[in-house]
Amino acid sequence: MAKAHPRRRELLTQRGELTRGKLVVAAREVFERDGFAAARITEIAALADTAVGSFYTYFDTKDAILRAVMEVVDGEFALPLPREAGSDPLARLAAGNRAYVRNYARNARILAVMQHRSFYDSELGALRTLARRRWIERAERSIRRLRDAGRATSELSPRFLATALSSMVQAFCYEHFAFVDANHPGDSRLGEEEIASGLTDIWIRAVGLRTTTAPLPAR
Repeated sequence: MAKAHPRRRELLTQRGELTRGKLVVAAREVFERDGFAAARITEIAALADTAVGSFYTYFDTKDAILRAVMEVVDGEFALPLPREAGSDPLARLAAGNRAYVRNYARNARILAVMQHRSFYDSELGALRTLARRRWIERAERSIRRLRDAGRATSELSPRFLATALSSMVQAFCYEHFAFVDANHPGDSRLGEEEIASGLTDIWIRAVGLRTTTAPLPAR
């Protein structure tokens, strides 16, 4: 059998990536609309304008494509802070909380699906745990730098503070954007800026952050 020309293989790969991407986008829409249990692979394929057989070319199960959706969403949360956040830790803390709140509000419905399903799919749970660990470790590094510079006065361990405060931010966003909106859509919603500012203020108080400018050790 003749081998495919390299350019032909490249085109096939590009077409395959396009099809896979369309399936991931479609799956997110179906999961957000119907939840995980009620979502149907046939509906995902139809929305992606592809055959059901094509779905199984790229994904074995609904859990597999939900993991792919989670990787896309996690990529949004992992983006670096904007350059205008500068190097001041207080400004970076505020910018980080603002970005997290904004991202959570935009992705709340699919994050709720992921959080529920992660209790049943160990691979999805591992992805969720990895993302959580990344946020905690980043917060811990920041708190340690503040303490080393004499700007954080809390006697609690940086690891504990990072874990507790990161959990607070995540849980608050889940309750407000995912749970309340889904179950009580008529309730008034706090503004994203109000939430981000309030959570940042709690961080400052919990860490015992001195807000006066002081030099920080080099990274």
